[in-house]
Amino acid sequence: MIQQLLQISQEKPLELYPSTKDWSIAYYELTKDEPPFGKALFGGFTCQQFSFVFMAGYQAALEKMFPSIAPNELKALCVSEAKGGHPKNIHTTLIDNQIRGLKTYITAGSDAAHLLVLCKTKEHTNDRPLLKMVYLPRTAKNIEVTDFELPFMLDVKHGKLSLKDTKITDQQILTGDGYVDYTKPFKTLEDILVGAATQAMLLRQAIDHKWEAEVRDQLLLNLYTLKNLLALPPSDRETHLLLSINEQNFENLLPSIDLNIAKHSSAQFKADWALNKRVIAMGKKLKEVRLLKARNLLFGA
Repeated sequence: MIQQLLQISQEKPLELYPSTKDWSIAYYELTKDEPPFGKALFGGFTCQQFSFVFMAGYQAALEKMFPSIAPNELKALCVSEAKGGHPKNIHTTLIDNQIRGLKTYITAGSDAAHLLVLCKTKEHTNDRPLLKMVYLPRTAKNIEVTDFELPFMLDVKHGKLSLKDTKITDQQILTGDGYVDYTKPFKTLEDILVGAATQAMLLRQAIDHKWEAEVRDQLLLNLYTLKNLLALPPSDRETHLLLSINEQNFENLLPSIDLNIAKHSSAQFKADWALNKRVIAMGKKLKEVRLLKARNLLFGA
């Protein structure tokens, strides 16, 4: 892996992408034959815009979770609603093969060509409505995606999805529980692969701009750990514990990363990092809960 990254750093200069379309063409051309970890690793290593680095990891996670759905094309997971993404907050309904509802946060917005939508059904399991994951092409009838801007990740669209009696076939309903089998494990896959893309982006900065060797080496070690974590079951408590340790190691490294960026990286990268690094802290509370639960189940404390 190291030799391959060094070769890329010598042969492929970093560039700025004006749009998600331009970035996605380059991303899929570079990674079309790569497994999900390679997509995240090389997608992050060859990019200096955090928005697209996040997208590299996010798309890699979707390919890992849904390998048979539109490989090498932009996808989006549509879960969150007005009160969040917990099963009790899912009110988008799937009844008689028609979907009705509103999803409030879709990464890539109208640029996503394929949508995976979490829906509530009339059936019940474990004292809650059975949730199903449904595949929708962006061209399906009776759907509308409305884009909106965030105060960060400005290079990537974000959108809301409105579904008004959108008709589907049985084949578009994925097997299994939409939350337990897809939404919940996807979060772990996303944390692994977005983390890998982010640290690969920083490793490229460390190599190109001669950062402190200790920071560079720790980033490389973290990447090897994440690669191995991706081979573990995403719902396993050991996976959660080891991922949390990796995330803590990265968080401990952030002050040194900030210092090296300030001393060595370009003005463009400094500005992009200052605006977008808040994304790293998002979901921190949920990650802490995941860590405590994993520790409890494994060690009893």
